[in-house]
Amino acid sequence: MTNAAVKSTATDAPPLFRILFVDDEASILSALRRLMRKHPYECHFAEGARQGLEVLAERPIDLIVSDMRMPEMDGATFLAEVRKRWPFSVRFLMTGYADMNAAISALNQGGINRYISKPWDEDALLEAIEEGLRIRRLEREKKRLIDKSRRQNEELRRLNEELEARVNERTREIQEKSDMLKQAIRQIENSYDAFVRVFSTVISSRPQLQKGQSRQVADLSKALAKHLSLDRVETAHVYYAALLHEIGKLNLPDDVLTRAEAHLTYRDRDVYQKYPEMGEMFLSSIPALAPTARIIRQHMELYDGSGYPDHLKGHSIELGARILRVAHDFVGLQSGLLTTTPHDAEQAYRYITEYAGRRYDPDIAALLQPLIHDFAIDLTQDHEKICAPSELEPGMVLTRDLVNRSGILLMVSGSSLNDHMINKLRQMEQLDGRRVNVYVAKQENEE
Repeated sequence: MTNAAVKSTATDAPPLFRILFVDDEASILSALRRLMRKHPYECHFAEGARQGLEVLAERPIDLIVSDMRMPEMDGATFLAEVRKRWPFSVRFLMTGYADMNAAISALNQGGINRYISKPWDEDALLEAIEEGLRIRRLEREKKRLIDKSRRQNEELRRLNEELEARVNERTREIQEKSDMLKQAIRQIENSYDAFVRVFSTVISSRPQLQKGQSRQVADLSKALAKHLSLDRVETAHVYYAALLHEIGKLNLPDDVLTRAEAHLTYRDRDVYQKYPEMGEMFLSSIPALAPTARIIRQHMELYDGSGYPDHLKGHSIELGARILRVAHDFVGLQSGLLTTTPHDAEQAYRYITEYAGRRYDPDIAALLQPLIHDFAIDLTQDHEKICAPSELEPGMVLTRDLVNRSGILLMVSGSSLNDHMINKLRQMEQLDGRRVNVYVAKQENEE
């Protein structure tokens, strides 16, 4: 008998399941073929175990019904081999009453899913087949769901990788833009900083304004702002205001500026006290320096309200202006700006503390004590020494800004001297006809 498949459905729809019947008797196979013709399965028929194994090797089979008694290989042995090679197939053993003990033994050993009595009841056989295929149906559905889940997981993994890559790329783009923005902001800040420093040098180049020591006032103001934990932007505006606080004096006559503030006449004082307002006005056209301009307007106000130009009192005066007033007077008392006879740093500090609560914010005045010696004018610090240009050597590092006789900034603190710079300083000393003091860091062996 041939190993032809019988499709028991008259439609062209693909079969749901494949069933293999194995029996060495042709009449048995013919009866089974007639029985299964009306049912929606793809049925295969094999005359013996050897042919059954050939069928299984050619295509997947969902359910196998094998006779027990067959030559060469009995049904139990055949199904045991099927179990080893195609473990997912459902295995039925068809046996007569005389072979019942062997069938039960095969069933107990786990190689057989079910046995069918022979001769069979057609309804019972079909019900058993349907029950067996229900197992395969569940296994198929399980496999389908597992495969679907695996595909979905793979798709999800791929999507996550793509999403992560997009997020990383977007993050990189944002970081690049952020870095560019920060760089642009730094460039703007640096440009304002450079503008303010240059403008401050121009202001200080007027001989009558050199007593204001704007750079010294600015450094002290910054130190006080940091002690008060002001943020970077607030500190910057305090520093800018200190560098530019005398900008309003550019319009004042020389004879007013050459006298100490304490010795101005009533008429001169009326003119002089307009300079904070003039300073604010000069900066009003630069929106970014608006906070700086407000500090400059208020920096001559006094804590008790007796200052000018608006007679503000206490904390109605901006904090930056209160800081600047303390720094302005501490330096001015030493430079001769405020009094004809300059004070030393200790005397200036005692003056500030004496008037704390009246002229000065007491909290800010209290911060001066540890800064006295750092901001004493012309006081050489422990880490530095004063050298004439003839004593300078390449590699020495400036500890203070170097300005010429007119107050123009020549070199900034922290600059490392070279032969070219030293020669320029020696030429400048010869041209000016006076000693040039250069503050440089001490070497380790000079400590």
